[in-house]
Order: sequence, then structure tokens, then C-alpha cells
Amino acid sequence: MRASTSRVVIDEGVEPLLKHLVRELEPDGVVVLHDAQLPELAGRIARSLEASARLSIPGGEASKRLAVVGDLARNVRLAGATRNTVLVAVGGGTITDLVGMLAAILLRGVPFVSCPTTTLAMCDAALGGRTGVDHCGQQNDLGAVHHAHLIAADVEWLRTLPDEQFREGLIGAVVKAAALDPDRFARLEQLAPDLGARRPKAVVEAIDMAVAMTMALAQKGEGNAQRGLDFGHTVGQALESLASGRLRRGTCIGLGMLVECRAAGVPEDVTRRLATLLGALGLPKTIPPAWANASSLWRLARSDRKAKHGSAVMCVPRAFGDCVDVELTEEALSTALRTLGQQSAVQ
Repeated sequence: MRASTSRVVIDEGVEPLLKHLVRELEPDGVVVLHDAQLPELAGRIARSLEASARLSIPGGEASKRLAVVGDLARNVRLAGATRNTVLVAVGGGTITDLVGMLAAILLRGVPFVSCPTTTLAMCDAALGGRTGVDHCGQQNDLGAVHHAHLIAADVEWLRTLPDEQFREGLIGAVVKAAALDPDRFARLEQLAPDLGARRPKAVVEAIDMAVAMTMALAQKGEGNAQRGLDFGHTVGQALESLASGRLRRGTCIGLGMLVECRAAGVPEDVTRRLATLLGALGLPKTIPPAWANASSLWRLARSDRKAKHGSAVMCVPRAFGDCVDVELTEEALSTALRTLGQQSAVQ
């Protein structure tokens, strides 16, 4: 029987436990698929798991294509994979999305272990069973829900991340807390200085919060709370598509949250606290002028997978932990972009 939920092990010192954790799945062989920029880590993991093959994947959004999934499927099958062979993904959100998609459709579903190596993947991308690839210029336009049997991450793997990449990954925890849990949002506000300083204890606590909220929702299934995870994504994913990889995903989602709050008329206290937290984490609060284009963002938002009858829909918090659906209009988007830019100029 295929997993519908995931075992999650995220802490310091997890890497030495990985062999035992994977062995519990009783795999018929292991194939490690990893970001090309992580050969040393992937090599250690492959040797520990006695993998039959180790496949390198170029990092970056450009790899999230069906053609890449097809190439990987061929190479995994050439390595002798069966329906009980475990695929192990080592990398950030691009890799976990891509390999998760492969695991969902290869032989109609094979076991999957996710080893996220970035804060964004640990807080968001590797959680909840969401997999996918980009298609026709849209982020994750094709995908499937396929829960990893195991999500295992060692926060030691984050040490080599540049500051910008580390910080933007914390967005995963911010989105969930803003949408689902006012107490956890307040706790993130308290943790912000330690998170900005990359203190391991605070990092583990923030990731644990993101995991707990995601796993609770995964067990409940689709619903109003589940849609809360889309906060910031209607505008954020449009911005990510428009920037074509020149803005990081977490940065785009963070900016998307601020724009959506303005466009939806969210109470000022919510917007202010959100902007303050993003600033405390060292994340940008304004969109670079080159991509603050209302008509282009509106066009992309209307073709988002959450769109209904040609209308773009946002899920925004009228209070922390209390989200509602609001229709996004081009006029409201234009006003929000202008307001955000004016506030930045004042600050």
C-alpha cells in the first residue's frame, strides 16, 4: 500500500541515521537522484545506502520539465528499478518536486524518500506530498500528490547555503503560521533575531512548526484551511514566472503576501506585522521595478491553476489564522503595487 502520510525526521545529526531509516522501508534497491551542485553529499548518502545508481540533475527551475522526468525515468529503469525500488531525492525544492513527480508516475508509483537540503524545501516544498513540473510558462502546472514515505533532513546541510537562500526559505514557515496559527506567527516574531543569525536551535524550531502545520493539514485533506497555504502564491507565482528565475521562489512568495494583503484590503495591523517580520528575517519588502508590472502579473495570475472562470482568486488572512477567498482584480493589483512602492520610498 502506498503512503498517504510521511514520516518526518528533521534535526541536527540526521544524516548518520539515514541508512537505518531507509532500510526500514525494505527497498528492492535504492536510486539516489541529486542536485548536480551536491556531489559530495549525494556521494556520501549513496554509499551509505548502497545505491545501485546515483543520477545528477542540474539545479534550477529549468530542470522542472516533463522531458527531464522522461530522461530520469529511462535511466532509473536502466538501473533495474522495480515498483519497490526507493527513489531518494537530495536537493532543494526543484529536486524534491521533480523526483516526487517521477516517483508518482514511474510504474504507477514507487516509494520515495525526500532529503531536502534548503530551508525552503524543509519548511515547504518537500512537505505535503505536492509534486510537479512547470508547463507552458506556469509554475507546477502539471503534477500529482505523492507523499514521500520518509522526509529526512539534517540542518547541518544548511550550513553551506548563502544567506539570501537561507533566509528566503523561511517563507514556508511564515506562510503557514500567518494562514493557520496566530500563536505560531507570534513565536516566529520572537524567533526572528535568532533565525536571522542562523542559530540552529531556532532554525529547528521554525522548521518543526512548518512540518507540524503541514502534516496536520495533509491528514485533514482539502478544505478552507488547506487553501490558506496558497496565501501569497497567486501573485507570488505570477511574479516568479515573470522574473524567469531571476528572483528566488521564497522572495516571490513573500512579496506576493504583501501585495495580496494590499489588494484584498487586509487590516493594516496584519499587513504591518507581516512586513515587519519579513524585514526582521532580512527578506525584501518591495518588488524590483522591472517586474512590478500589473498587466503582466494579472495575465499570469488569471491562468494560475487556482483560477476560476477566468478570475484570479487569493486566499488571504483577515486575521492571523483566519483566511478567506478574495477575488483579485487588475485594478486592485495595480493599486497594491503602487502603494507598496510608495511605502518603500517613504521608508
